[in-house]
Amino acid sequence: MANRYEALGAMAPWLFEPELRWFTTGVALGILLLMLWMRRKWAPKFPFLLYPLIVLLLLAVSDRLTGDVSFLWVYLVVLALLHDRLSTETTVVSAICFFLVYEWVGFGAAAGEDYFRLLGEITLFACSAWLGIYLRRVQRRWDDLKEENRKLLRKVEDAHTRLHSHIDELKEISRRDYLTGMYNFGGFQEQVTKSLSRCLAAEQAYHVICVDLVDFRQVNTKEGVDAGDQLLIGIAREMKKKLPPYAQVARYDGDQFAIGLMGDDSTMRLILDTVEQVINGFRSERCRVHYCLGTASYPMDAQNGAELIRLAEYRLSIEQTRIRHREEEQRRHLEKLSAVGLLAAGLAHEIRNPLTSIRGFIQISAAESPEVKKWESVILPEIDRINDLLKQFLHLSESRPVRHTLFNLDRLIDDVLQLLNPRAILMGHELVPRPPASPVIVEADTEQLKQVLINLVQNGLESLKSKGMVSVGWKEAGDRVVVRVRDSGSGIPPEHMSRIFDPFFSTKGDGTGMGLSICHRIISEHGGQIHVTSQPGRGTTFNIHMPLRQPVREEESPPEPEQVPLVPNLNRSEVVERVNMLRSF
Repeated sequence: MANRYEALGAMAPWLFEPELRWFTTGVALGILLLMLWMRRKWAPKFPFLLYPLIVLLLLAVSDRLTGDVSFLWVYLVVLALLHDRLSTETTVVSAICFFLVYEWVGFGAAAGEDYFRLLGEITLFACSAWLGIYLRRVQRRWDDLKEENRKLLRKVEDAHTRLHSHIDELKEISRRDYLTGMYNFGGFQEQVTKSLSRCLAAEQAYHVICVDLVDFRQVNTKEGVDAGDQLLIGIAREMKKKLPPYAQVARYDGDQFAIGLMGDDSTMRLILDTVEQVINGFRSERCRVHYCLGTASYPMDAQNGAELIRLAEYRLSIEQTRIRHREEEQRRHLEKLSAVGLLAAGLAHEIRNPLTSIRGFIQISAAESPEVKKWESVILPEIDRINDLLKQFLHLSESRPVRHTLFNLDRLIDDVLQLLNPRAILMGHELVPRPPASPVIVEADTEQLKQVLINLVQNGLESLKSKGMVSVGWKEAGDRVVVRVRDSGSGIPPEHMSRIFDPFFSTKGDGTGMGLSICHRIISEHGGQIHVTSQPGRGTTFNIHMPLRQPVREEESPPEPEQVPLVPNLNRSEVVERVNMLRSF
């Protein structure tokens, strides 16, 4: 130790002061520890070997200042700590430098005395270098494995993300209709449930509208399944385009759609108008699409999604049942008309000819006999009344071909009103036309449609007891025309509403009950509908809905030159039997 101090005193005499020497030792050790601690950040910023040389210099200074304290283990530890940041070449050079500096610092103690000690120190530094290189390789391999693990983890995470994405896609597919891409029934239920939770928080109403295409099977039958699918796709596309983006739209049960949305009653009316506009846009000459609706609202009608949908479907089923009953009524009405037609043909052959003879004999007898003359004014009007009844029978049963032509409906209705206006003035009433802004061109049988309008206007005039008014309004509605004949009369009693289109039913004392039956037949032959709304004391309105253009019919082959009469000769007993059968209706 004296030798080290003498050597140190020779180099720096001021370091003999104990306080200054230990202070210098502490500073050197502090910087050394700081550089060892920050080696991962600082070492890459220094040029080749500069960082380990600075550390070695600080270590040598500390070794010199501490005297004979064994510093070998410090050299080895510091060298081992530096190895994880050094390359193989730098590690070898650093180990040699550390060994040389260690021997140089301790040359005064016993340098050259013990070759075995020197060999042991060389071995320790060599082993430290080899161990540093090995650890460096192990560290590198460890870093490579960590990087591979990170890559594998990223792949697993990506695969997990894709798996969840595929699961979400499958769930979304399971909620969607395969044909239109809309929600199916299950997906619609989920959307309604989610929307109701938002409505509850926002205190808003929610509406469910179920729509059914009532005659869609006829489209599939007439046009084919592909045409039916294209119709459904088109309706779904237009609904998505024209409905608000916040509306949930679904298709299920083939030809049924469901719409759910938040909003007030005005929003619901807007949706109903949009649905009508969309479906009317797909009506064509060959494809007549009709629909019915069922609606339910939250919180007025139901408190949860399942009840809301169930109630809307229930109301839809009621509407479907009503339409089926109406179709059955129309079918039965056509059967009645068919029976009346057969009877009318028989009556024409069995009664008209004898009636003509009776009229002639009465006129001859009245000219020759004063006794008969005084009854002539009573008998002849009754015979004429029977003749009028037979004419109406023939009108009901006649099957002459319908002559469809394009004509101006405004002009036709004006002719009808001009024809009946004198009679209305004499009765003290008023006829009021309500034309549209632009003329309406219709394809129909002019004479038959004129007959219908005359009949309805006459009925309206006859229903007026005091000074009243009969108005006729008409307008286009998509591909159809709507005609309304409205009077301000006493109305039709509710118990008679279901029978007014039946043959022989009349509330007028001198009526035959054939006029409205003939009107119903004519409008039905034109592919239209006629229905009536009436309230006692507030008048009656007849509504006619007809297509603007008639569908193209296949040309019928010309009839044979000699046709066998469809109506056989009937004897008196058969006529009586048919009259009794007709009364049973």
